[in-house]
Amino acid sequence: MEMDRVPVEICSEICAFACMDDGKTGRALSRVSSYIRETSKPYKLQSVSIIGHHQLLAFADLIERIPPPECQVRWLFISAHPRNTASDPKALTPEYARRQQAYLAVARVLRVIASSVRLIHAFFVFYRPFSLLPVSLPHLEELALHGPIETSREDDEEANFQSLKHLHLTSFCSPSYISRMLLKHTSALVDLRFSAPENSLSFIDELTDVLATADVSLPRNLHKLYIHVPTEPKDNFMSMLDTYRSTVTSLQALAAAHPKLVLLPPLRLGMFRTISIQDAEKAWSESTAGKRWW
Repeated sequence: MEMDRVPVEICSEICAFACMDDGKTGRALSRVSSYIRETSKPYKLQSVSIIGHHQLLAFADLIERIPPPECQVRWLFISAHPRNTASDPKALTPEYARRQQAYLAVARVLRVIASSVRLIHAFFVFYRPFSLLPVSLPHLEELALHGPIETSREDDEEANFQSLKHLHLTSFCSPSYISRMLLKHTSALVDLRFSAPENSLSFIDELTDVLATADVSLPRNLHKLYIHVPTEPKDNFMSMLDTYRSTVTSLQALAAAHPKLVLLPPLRLGMFRTISIQDAEKAWSESTAGKRWW
């Protein structure tokens, strides 16, 4: 049967199921026929992966010109950097110089899709000028952020994520910072996942305090707090191995005492203390396919 003869309701369902990759299927459907192009318009951007500076700026320009009914992005992977930035030090200089332009482009994209987006995974190598994201996203349900957070900076942003239920921060975050700054924007949070550091003398004390005052320091509906244990150091340089062992032992004791706390294996981190963009993309693809990390 030719697709042009398929009833529009059925064709729309097919397009909705087909457009769940990085955006390639939606672009391909636009070239099939005028009927398929028109039928697939509401779905061709529902799942999009934006990688690198040039693609990021081009996508921001594109969606600002698209009528709202045709710009229903539900699942988004967005990176201010190309795939080699996190592994090639030579790529850092130009990326660092234009980082502010990239952050502005991220905000432009988010403003356009704020009413539709439900899932975002974002990849940043450098410290970003916002804790979570720079725009309020009232319907966002899942957020994964890859890249460092500047925890010494006071967060006065007004962005709110009232529907966010699942938050994954792959880089190390101070428990007290998470409690004090991040969670005030995410009152509906059900699952939180982040990483323990390899060498921090204050992490366990902060986490212990947060868990002891969970009624006021954690969202009321929080079901699970997932923590990746740190990677074991190769040697005991500057007592790092001793600190690692002490951290793991303390985490195990806390997990035994607090049912909400779940320990996970270490993440595979690269030279800039973040996961690879390939691993980040894979996690996003699994999430859009319905695989849960919680």
